[in-house]
Amino acid sequence: MKKKIIISAVSVGLALAVIGASVGTYMSYINKYEPIASPTALAYTKSDRQKALVKNADFYVSVNGDDNGDGTLEKPFQTIKRAQQAVREAIANSEENKASLTVAIMAGTYYETGIAFDERDSSKSTSVTYTSYGDGEVILCGGKILTPADFSSVNGETAKRLSSQAADKVKMLDLKKYGLTKSDYGKIKATGGFNTEEYYDNAATENPCELFFNDKRMTIARYPNDSYITVGKVSDIGDCYEPNAPAPVDESWLERRNQRGGTFALDEDTYSRVKSWQNTNDLWAFGYFYWDWADMSTPIKSINDDKTITTEYCSKYGFKEGGYYYFFNVLEELDAPGEYYIDRDSGILYFYPPDENENSKIMLSTSNENIISITEKASNITVDGLTLQGTRADALNVAGENCKIVNCTVKNAADCGINVSGKNNLVENCEVAFIGKDAVVLSGGSAEGFVYGSNTVTNNSLHDYGEIQKTYIAGVNLSGIGNVVSHNEIYNAPHMGVYYTGNENVVEYNYIHDVVLQSSDAGAIYTGYSYSTYGNVVRYNCISNIGSGTFTPSGIYFDDNSSGQTAYGNVLINIPGYAFLVGGGRDNMIENNLVINAGKQILYDDRAYDGYHNDGWYAKNCKTPDSRLWQLMNEAKEFNASIGNKYDGIERMHQDYEREEDEGFAVNPSGSSVQNNIIISKQNKVGEIAKTVKKYSVVENNQTFTLNGAKSSFEDYENGDYRIKADSKISKECSDFKEIPFNEIGRK
Repeated sequence: MKKKIIISAVSVGLALAVIGASVGTYMSYINKYEPIASPTALAYTKSDRQKALVKNADFYVSVNGDDNGDGTLEKPFQTIKRAQQAVREAIANSEENKASLTVAIMAGTYYETGIAFDERDSSKSTSVTYTSYGDGEVILCGGKILTPADFSSVNGETAKRLSSQAADKVKMLDLKKYGLTKSDYGKIKATGGFNTEEYYDNAATENPCELFFNDKRMTIARYPNDSYITVGKVSDIGDCYEPNAPAPVDESWLERRNQRGGTFALDEDTYSRVKSWQNTNDLWAFGYFYWDWADMSTPIKSINDDKTITTEYCSKYGFKEGGYYYFFNVLEELDAPGEYYIDRDSGILYFYPPDENENSKIMLSTSNENIISITEKASNITVDGLTLQGTRADALNVAGENCKIVNCTVKNAADCGINVSGKNNLVENCEVAFIGKDAVVLSGGSAEGFVYGSNTVTNNSLHDYGEIQKTYIAGVNLSGIGNVVSHNEIYNAPHMGVYYTGNENVVEYNYIHDVVLQSSDAGAIYTGYSYSTYGNVVRYNCISNIGSGTFTPSGIYFDDNSSGQTAYGNVLINIPGYAFLVGGGRDNMIENNLVINAGKQILYDDRAYDGYHNDGWYAKNCKTPDSRLWQLMNEAKEFNASIGNKYDGIERMHQDYEREEDEGFAVNPSGSSVQNNIIISKQNKVGEIAKTVKKYSVVENNQTFTLNGAKSSFEDYENGDYRIKADSKISKECSDFKEIPFNEIGRK
């Protein structure tokens, strides 16, 4: 029986999702048409004040309205852009600006994208709200709704190319009947966090359209359907940035164009299958060709007689035997529910629907514009209670000041769901799901003058993101200075829950589970590779149930000498890798965290020290005076000087080879604190702390307990209530441990 984690001690109704990822969950993740159990979606009820605001709105919009009307409740406008024009006129023509203007939008689907707000759409003295009216859903859609009855059965030569089982299930639709052209569905574009498309001429520059069925993203016909093929013997790694990993990189690679792809062997069965495909002119492969944290896709240049294939695009890190990938955009492989294929010459869509319900909603995303953009010159704009869906770009982009995105549903975007920069902006109580890349991108703030962005993402449900790009995407991709990510539930994604960089950002009270489902060298909360990013705080988060199958990621990961990070009061439960993985670095504080059943507890290594002093694996990054680590140190010191040497830890760092054993010598892991953590595991150990970390930092008072011996110390271990009893063994032996506010963690 799966166990629930009781995040709130106040109400069992706030109990959150289960512990214990499984291979079944992983397979459901790949097969998008299969439902995945998830917590109840956010419910939103307008307050009496908001109802009054809508009742007395300044302008109204209805799908049955008329843009020649006056925008009253009796004669509403038909489009949001017409209401926007009316707001601009009201602001421009008013001698005394009203404190606020409200546009109330009635239920229905509005096929509008490219709505852009600027300085004309509000003012410092006038705030403007665009809000839903009534109880129905207000949808802004950048796609084309396809009618199930318009699909027909396949026949003739096409049917012969399909398997006998699929031929009876696959339906076809001529997209030209909907007025769609090649520009509407676009060319296939390379995907992945490490794709190399930008280095090639004539590559696609815009995302292609995508097919959605009842809001779920469908899959371009692929082989295999729900697993990967192993990269065979590599005969040519192609041109790559790191030709002999982990050897020094080839910096000239960044300047070259149209570089050579790689060549590797196919096994006998795969080769026979590939050779049976009739048309491979637009055949693609997606995979992790070298590292499991570096995904990319590439067209296939040739299928060779020696049972190898050659890729059109190179891989940044080359190709490695044992990597894994799949083929896609193959009509013959249209053999599973949820798969589709577009013949880009004829404009015919072929689709294997998950069901044949005539009321199912089938949508093709066709717009390549953001649905709503609030530009940097805009301010005091609120978007409240709207649904945005179906775009080949971002759904919502906010770069203004004092803007709010509240109570919205955002889904089915190819890029990110909500992209926030600017200053003093808020994203609250939204659901963001089924997104190609990051659910939310959050930045803001300026190093010049060290100005906080003060942007906040709070109390949102962020899930099923990273459906196109699989690595280095997150529920919240956080950067900038002085921004906050709090009280969100983040789940069901191939890579990170929160990825962050920048300074003095806070990640707190989030519930993160079922993430990093397709990588091991990653973390639910991750930062890395910088000496500059001091002052960030990760506190009071609950992380559980991450990884899947053979993937064993870490909970909180400070990678490659990240320094100046603070993590306290976090709860990490059933982590298959390390609860904390600290890859070297300085001035990191890991205190008062509760770790329950992590595979490897805490790892704090000394990679930079070992690389420099002992020629360890990290030597290429730090051995010579001009290597990357010293460049990062110098960048950090320049940054610190520009802000008045705010961070003592950066100011102390040096490259004085006469003082190599000094705590300030940058490779030495000094100034950190690993203290007062409670670690409960089968191994009954703190973890793996390098001797030099213990020499240069403080590692003490970390208490360990066996898993079986500790269960009775919790209020209700079997049902996921991990509050520590006041009279328990753990409480008595860990008197310095500060109580974790379980009732504050998660959505409010």
